[in-house]
Amino acid sequence: MIIIAIVVVAAVACFAVIVQHIARTYLYCPNSNKAASAVLAANPAMEQVSIYGMYSGWFVRNTEGRAPLVLFLGGRGNCASGMILSLDHSQYWDMTSGANFLMIDYPGYGESPGRPSQKSIFIMARAAYDYAISRVDVDPEQIIVMGYSLGTGPATHLASQRDIAGLVLLAPYDTGVSLYNSQVDIFHGPMTLLVTQRFDSASYAEQTEVSPLIITSPSDEIIDHTLSEALATHFPRSADLHLIPGLNHFTYLDSPEVRTLIAAYVKAAAGHLDSSR
Repeated sequence: MIIIAIVVVAAVACFAVIVQHIARTYLYCPNSNKAASAVLAANPAMEQVSIYGMYSGWFVRNTEGRAPLVLFLGGRGNCASGMILSLDHSQYWDMTSGANFLMIDYPGYGESPGRPSQKSIFIMARAAYDYAISRVDVDPEQIIVMGYSLGTGPATHLASQRDIAGLVLLAPYDTGVSLYNSQVDIFHGPMTLLVTQRFDSASYAEQTEVSPLIITSPSDEIIDHTLSEALATHFPRSADLHLIPGLNHFTYLDSPEVRTLIAAYVKAAAGHLDSSR
């Protein structure tokens, strides 16, 4: 019996290690793009920033003077330089017209040292906000947080911890457990203890004071739209939920409809972009 118990414990431990490894690989994809950084550095509208010497990223000056800010938290494979260069090449700044834009790399991404995890990413997100409100060209009362995919978890957490003007969530999920189960439906009961990257956006949503814009798609092959719809029910102020057919997980920002919705929301959340108040 003792031998059987030892074998069972060893098997469970081995399974837990395998689950954690697969989960981290599924959630995080640290990368950098030095070529994109070099291109951005040559653009006077782009400013590379460093926070506490720990977090690196890019500030996009999209307007003059003290202005609203969109703080963007990206997906599992988005480094700041690559994402911003892609947005710049595609002229996506129309959706944040009148507002500046900031994206800071998660730990392990870009030039930010460390290792990505729920804890380290949440700390980074709060640091990014605190840095943003210290800038003379940012109106601290007009910060809109935008999260995409993985980034919707830290975005919703940040919204529950800081005073923000608006929250945009593209392809969000309600909990890490739901996200795991959408891929392999085994994490129930005691098995939920294996989900260490919990990203409990539903509980953060309940502590959020703004009404968010949530965009999802029935054709999203990575994050099922039902997870986004479940999250929407947890906000005390009704979420503006849009279910847009025909989008895959990587084409949200390519959609004119999505960009129009974001532009209208940013304009409204930032007081019609009146940064003189």
